[in-house]
Amino acid sequence: MRQSIVAGFLIVAGISTLSARTPGQQPEGYPAVGAPAIVTLISAGAAPRSALRYTVSAGDKQHMDMTMNMSMSMDMGGMSMPAMTLPDMKMGADLVVTDVSPAGDLTFTIAYTGVTVGAGADPAIAAQLQTMSDNIKSFKGSATLNNRGVTRTANFDLGKMADSQVGQMMKSMSDQLKNMSTPLPEEEVGVGARWESRQALDANGMKMFQKTQFELVAFDGKTATLKTKIEQTAPPQAISNPAMPPDADVQLQQMTSAGSGTMTLRLNGLVPTSDISVESTVVMQVALGGNTQQMGITTSLKTTVAPGK
Repeated sequence: MRQSIVAGFLIVAGISTLSARTPGQQPEGYPAVGAPAIVTLISAGAAPRSALRYTVSAGDKQHMDMTMNMSMSMDMGGMSMPAMTLPDMKMGADLVVTDVSPAGDLTFTIAYTGVTVGAGADPAIAAQLQTMSDNIKSFKGSATLNNRGVTRTANFDLGKMADSQVGQMMKSMSDQLKNMSTPLPEEEVGVGARWESRQALDANGMKMFQKTQFELVAFDGKTATLKTKIEQTAPPQAISNPAMPPDADVQLQQMTSAGSGTMTLRLNGLVPTSDISVESTVVMQVALGGNTQQMGITTSLKTTVAPGK
C-alpha cells in the first residue's frame, strides 16, 4: 500500500495536482506506465527456501489504518519560506476479497471510511482535511493482483467527487493506488534474499519511476518481514498546476525521493504492518509575466500502516 500513502500526503501538500503537458523521457529498465512491475531477484538467500505467495480466502474482510506525519519546506526565487509541519493524519479503509481464481489471482474491493486529524491542527488545514474526509467516503475501487502481489487490473470510482477539486486530487491518488501492492519474486527464496521492483507511475499525468529494493529478514511460513529501500525520480517535463495562473509556464526540472523502512506481510491477508520514511525534493522553474523563478519543495514523510478494526 506504499504508493497510496505517499499519494495521500501529496494531496495535502498540493503536489499531486501537477499534471504533465509534455511527456518525460522513459529511463531504461522500467516498464511502460500501466504495465505490471518488473521484479528481479538479486540473491536467493539462505536455505531452506520457498516460494512467497499470497493465499487469501474469498470473503476475507480487513480494515486498514494509515497514519501519516509530514513536514514541508519551500524555496522560491532564492528565498526560503518557513517550514511547515502538517498535523498527523489517519485514513481508514475497508478491504473485502470478492474472488480468488484457480490460478490464485485475488480480486478485492476497497472503500475509504474517512480521515481524522491530530490535535493542534491549524484550523485552515483541519477544515481542508475535514472536507476530504467527508468526500473520501464515496471513493471506492477494486483491484486484481496475482498471487505474488503484482497488480493486474485496478479501477476506481470517484462518484460524486468527479467534478470537485477534491475529486481531481483523488484521481491522482487512484492512479497511485493502481501500483500499491508489494510484489514478490517468482523464484523460491530464504532469509537474506534480496529482490528489486521497478514501476512506472502516472501521478495525474506526470510520469514518475520507482525502484524498490527488498530484503527478507525473517519468514515463518506465513509471515514475511522485509527491509525496504525506495527511490523515485521524474524526468524533466512541462507541467501544469491549477494553483498557478493559466499563462504560467511551469517546467519540472527535477523530482527525487529516497526512503527506507520495514514491513511485515501476512501472506494470508492483504493489509501489512509497515513503517516507512521518505524525503522528496521537487524543483520547478516558473515563468510568468516575463519573470522566471525557481521553486523548490522538500517534504519529509513518515507513514505507518497496520490492520485495524
